[in-house]
Amino acid sequence: MLETRTAGDNQQVSEVVKLGDVKLLYRLKVDENVLHRRNISARPTEYVKQIMDAERRTLLKNAAQEEKNSQDTSGKQNDFFQNEFQNEKPDTNSKTGRVIESTEIVRTTVLKKARVFEYRPPKFFADYVVTGFSNSVLAVNKFQPYGGGAGPIYMSNGNDFNGLIRMGTSDLMEDVKFSGGIRIAPNLRDNDVLFEFTNLRKRLDWGVMYYRSSNQVGFSNLPQYLGKEFANYYLLRLKYPIDRTRSIRATLGPRFDKLIITSRDRQSLQAEDQKSTYGQFSLEYVYDNTLNPATNIWTGLRYKIFGDWFTQLSDVKNTDGKFLFNAGFDVRNYVPIYRNLIWAVRAGGDFSWGKQRVIYYLGGVDNWFSPKFNDANRPINDYTYQSLAVNLRGFKQNVANGNNALVLNSEIRVPVFSTFFNKPINNAFLRNFQVIQFFDLGTAWDSELGKIERPSVVYGTPPITVRVKAGGIGPLAGGYGFGARSTLLGYFIRVDAAWQMNGVFRGKPMWYFAMGLDF
Repeated sequence: MLETRTAGDNQQVSEVVKLGDVKLLYRLKVDENVLHRRNISARPTEYVKQIMDAERRTLLKNAAQEEKNSQDTSGKQNDFFQNEFQNEKPDTNSKTGRVIESTEIVRTTVLKKARVFEYRPPKFFADYVVTGFSNSVLAVNKFQPYGGGAGPIYMSNGNDFNGLIRMGTSDLMEDVKFSGGIRIAPNLRDNDVLFEFTNLRKRLDWGVMYYRSSNQVGFSNLPQYLGKEFANYYLLRLKYPIDRTRSIRATLGPRFDKLIITSRDRQSLQAEDQKSTYGQFSLEYVYDNTLNPATNIWTGLRYKIFGDWFTQLSDVKNTDGKFLFNAGFDVRNYVPIYRNLIWAVRAGGDFSWGKQRVIYYLGGVDNWFSPKFNDANRPINDYTYQSLAVNLRGFKQNVANGNNALVLNSEIRVPVFSTFFNKPINNAFLRNFQVIQFFDLGTAWDSELGKIERPSVVYGTPPITVRVKAGGIGPLAGGYGFGARSTLLGYFIRVDAAWQMNGVFRGKPMWYFAMGLDF
């Protein structure tokens, strides 16, 4: 039961009850005649029972005293007959035939046995066990080793659909937590392993994490070879809350990357493994004042400003080229329009500089099933890591690339049935069904911050290609379209149809299938 309200003048009571994910409202009429006829007698507590026993013993003692006073106190002769034994004293140890006084009957109460025990942690209990399928990306794995401009880019372990097993345990006060999991790829080889310990006893939250990712990769310059890419993270994570909405977060630790070429001939057998070790330090300032009244529906403002500093710790030929710097922002504002109907706006930017940099591929959506990649748009420089700049629907991945990226998103989210119907909906698919109308703008460029330009879309395959300036607004490429969202078999599924900003519904739309919540 979540809430109870009474209307005494109307003799009514309203109750809000939550059953699973469903909230039900009951309106009941109070019948005072039935209440008067009810004979409710609450059972006495242990303390009241103790008082009642004491009063009962007092009454019995007073009654015994009055009976004793009323009897004749003169001595009685009990030796009417002569015997050869002398007069003996009565046996006082035997209770046989003796009336037990009421004062000797002492009730042992529960309160006398009760004790106060000091809580001595840790006493751990199962917190959660999750099994299912997922293609979501962990926040710790936002950078991958640069793949030479080959695609498509999977920010998970290189597969669309992965099995997930995750478990967690915490102590009674939820101050110490252990969690771990494994993400199983369809080929049973590209698996991810995660283990995390978190300490929340003090205001400064801290924890340690180990994460191992493996992924099968190809080589753009050696298409006949395949490789195996391993990444191991050993991270210390810190979080200091300033107040209820603001916090400062830090992540630091080493990262070990290893690339192994699959042996298939003498040349690949003799190839040495490529190893690199980087030290990572990431700092974030987070503001979050949002509420989540329904699935994929938010209200309020949240944003973060972050910076990353990577230092190469192995195979450093000169100290001037071992640093990688990255900074950015992510702002999301959710404006309620009518009931659960909202307008969601997002602006994000990533900027990398230094001798070693990150390349951002523009285009596509988060957690895209079977992503498409524009192979004709080749990077012009060499990079250390790669990542995605999304969402930009209406385009494939790599409509543009570079060390700088900007993305703007606007969505109108309409939960159809829960917004326009006043009755509770038990079916999860209908309750969470949403219609989306969106606009996406974005760009990526490889140069200084001031040299922003609109991306170009390449059509055809070499040597016959046509490069057309992508439709958009100003220096930004753009796309628009419609989508649908709902829960299916316990998973949140997204389907979008998007057009490029070259005309009103011009040409065939590009379809996107994804799993997981929107931004």
